Amino acid sequence: MKQVACLILFLLPILNYGFKKNELPYSIVIAKADLIVDGIISKVSKNDYEFTINQFVKGKSGAKIKVSIWEEWLCDPRVNELKAGQRLILFLERTPYGTLKPINDSTGELYIDNNTFINMFLPKEFTNPSVLKKGISMFIETFTVYGDLNDRFLQNIHFSSNKSIFEVYQMSENNPFFKSLIPYAGDYKVNEAFVRL
Repeated sequence: MKQVACLILFLLPILNYGFKKNELPYSIVIAKADLIVDGIISKVSKNDYEFTINQFVKGKSGAKIKVSIWEEWLCDPRVNELKAGQRLILFLERTPYGTLKPINDSTGELYIDNNTFINMFLPKEFTNPSVLKKGISMFIETFTVYGDLNDRFLQNIHFSSNKSIFEVYQMSENNPFFKSLIPYAGDYKVNEAFVRL
């Protein structure tokens, strides 16, 4: 009996590894997104939901879109029930079949209630939707990403800034969400045209 218990304790760390969600930094999620929108669920079907867009943060489409419902699993449960009237901010990518789906499942589907994010596990920089959307816009205007965003290990990805380091610092002091994205922009390089000696 002791041998079985020891074997289970020995294998437990190995077995748990398979249940950890691969988290993507939001700098990568923003760069990957074909569409970032704020809006409300209009209708829920079996495999998708109709979404009415109130604001485009990145990209353009029709005012109503269909979004694929991702499958929940042990380490990535849905924060709230999908129902008509639920407000969401979505980070969407197009699949090879032309459908739209949230990036990295729950990462690309942010629930909002009374102008506050529902998911208590989100970083503290997710203060409110307005700050988040402004930070996303600032990031898109400032950084360009290079490399293969579909690479599983995100190798050889780097960001290039069109602003000086001082401008990026000043912007980061004005928006906590933008500031939280800067470390994940990693070893970004500033375009030489903006470097002043």
